[in-house]
Amino acid sequence: MSILKIYYPENTHCEPVVSQEESSPMILPFQRSYPKKPHFLKLEKEDWVLKRARILFQNQQCPACNSSSVEKLELRDGLLNRKNRLIPGTSTVVGFRCESCDTEWPA
Repeated sequence: MSILKIYYPENTHCEPVVSQEESSPMILPFQRSYPKKPHFLKLEKEDWVLKRARILFQNQQCPACNSSSVEKLELRDGLLNRKNRLIPGTSTVVGFRCESCDTEWPA
């Protein structure tokens, strides 16, 4: 087991040193290392996420029995991570199935 040493100064009441010579803050410019993406690509990605969320929200209940035990049916076309596993929320939702009455309906 290692020992953690903590520095605790003896004089804790000293105030920080502030320079009075600089009255206005300096802004340092940095160059971007990557090209800026067009604005329309960002909107398409957000629209896809919002569309998926709306579909899931609208189909929370079974239309036949009004049960809330609804399971989404997805294709296996989602994105894969480094371990070759499916990333949740990236697959295409094609329909829904009620677990209580086995009714299926399209998305």
